[in-house]
Amino acid sequence: MPPRLRALAPALAVIALVACAHASTVAPTGATSTDITETDLRHRLFLIADDSMMGRETGSEGAFKTTAYIAAEFRRLGLEPAGENGTYFQTVPFWRAAIGPRAQLVVMSGSSSAPARLTLGRDWIPTSFRGEDVQLTDIDGTVILYGGSLADTTHWIATKDAANRLVVLDFPDSLPPSSLGPRLSRWRSAKAVALVALHRFPAEEIARLREGRPVADTRRNPNVVPLIWISRSAAATMFNGSVPTEPGTIGRMALGGFDFPRTPVAFPARNVVAVLRGSDPALRGQYVSLTAHNDHVGFDHSPVDHDSLRAFNQVVRPMGADSPVRPATAEETARIRTILDSLRRVHRPRLDSIRNGADDDGSGTVSILEIAERMALGGERPRRSILFVSHTGEETGLLGSRWYSDHPTVPRDSIVAEIDQDMIGRGTVHDFPRGGTGAGSDSYLEVIGAKRLSRAFGEMMEAANARQPIPFVFDYTYDAPGHPLQYYCRADHYSYARYGIPSLALSRGEHLDYHQVTDEAQYISYRDLARVSRMVHDGALAIANADARPALDVPKPTDPNAPCRQ
Repeated sequence: MPPRLRALAPALAVIALVACAHASTVAPTGATSTDITETDLRHRLFLIADDSMMGRETGSEGAFKTTAYIAAEFRRLGLEPAGENGTYFQTVPFWRAAIGPRAQLVVMSGSSSAPARLTLGRDWIPTSFRGEDVQLTDIDGTVILYGGSLADTTHWIATKDAANRLVVLDFPDSLPPSSLGPRLSRWRSAKAVALVALHRFPAEEIARLREGRPVADTRRNPNVVPLIWISRSAAATMFNGSVPTEPGTIGRMALGGFDFPRTPVAFPARNVVAVLRGSDPALRGQYVSLTAHNDHVGFDHSPVDHDSLRAFNQVVRPMGADSPVRPATAEETARIRTILDSLRRVHRPRLDSIRNGADDDGSGTVSILEIAERMALGGERPRRSILFVSHTGEETGLLGSRWYSDHPTVPRDSIVAEIDQDMIGRGTVHDFPRGGTGAGSDSYLEVIGAKRLSRAFGEMMEAANARQPIPFVFDYTYDAPGHPLQYYCRADHYSYARYGIPSLALSRGEHLDYHQVTDEAQYISYRDLARVSRMVHDGALAIANADARPALDVPKPTDPNAPCRQ
């Protein structure tokens, strides 16, 4: 950015947020047309990202209503149902796991202090919802022991000393969250592990644990380390007033326990599956799959001020839920105040509790609907068939797409390619400033996995992109093997790639509204959403009309259930 524009950056950010606030008054009207248009995409997205959908969490009424809308559109367009029992739906088994009502953590009295009952959510939160039940995670009468700092592996206590103790570990802000998993395996003998880092745990995730989140089965993993996150003040209480620095320091006794009981989800969780039958009798038994996920992460019981959160995230958490949780500095607080003051000139404070998921992944969902409409009614029937799959359960760990690829409703080997779209409605200059090619411009598009299995597949998509009036620059930064953000393993396309199906994930990238109550339809760039949709439409047609399916350059994986490797 030139120095003159850099000096204006704070003002430009304010203008951008104010412009978005004005855009919130625009509502869609009318039916959709055959072409892929900004108006149609807006119309559809304002429907499925409306507050009435309550954040579309898997197994909720809002998600159920959304899948009913998708199926109704497939039916209106004349697509063949390709779900179960002649329907458009494939039911995916889900239960809800939430912190049980008996969860408690009490620090017993020392020589000069009374017992202290820690407050759930404020002082501590259990997070190991995949672990064993309360009988094995019960921490009644357990000695509290300081194990050391996770950043200093040379001074940890011995493994044998952790046995049957509540081991407290410091988790300093300098350590990334990705470092936690490998470091926890050492403490399997402990009754439970407490991380002094509750300030780093996002409020939106605390809400999901307390209110419940969908899980795919009722099984428990005995190898999961019972884990809780505690505040620094709670840690001080455990050690008679101050957090120790010397590993091996013994604290007070703990009483309590926790569990995550399973209950059936309120509404069936459903993939929505349809087929546009191909025109070539020799090829119509092969499929190009277009996918997106229809679920999001629900709502919170504790509303926040919409504009205050947006101003804060613009400065402190530019990647939304993927940015670390931390307090604002004095300089950042001043910038936040400037942004918020400008927003206050537009409208009064407004409480918000619904995480609408307009970009994640309402944008991909409406895109495949628009592509389906164009293909079905636009007179461009391809040679191969097009398989449209709207997945549930992506937010719970790709579980809807995993279920479909494990239980496909068409022969698995007949799927010649899969294109997944997730968060394709943003990526403007006002969103998260990435370092990749074309970041924050018309050209920015993240592409994951395109050439990992089939170079021909990736090149066909590149060629389709090159034919667009304003082509994107495919950014492969996050596709790099070993990249710490693990995007290759975090998108629904991987559920297909693990079976050797050439697959890719497209995204315009993360932003300040990711997994926040502020991810609303008013902030979407419909111009760019339409551009991505048209490019995917053209790429899918090119693959569907090719004489040969994309050839694999590597052997098919021998074990689709092996751990994913970025």
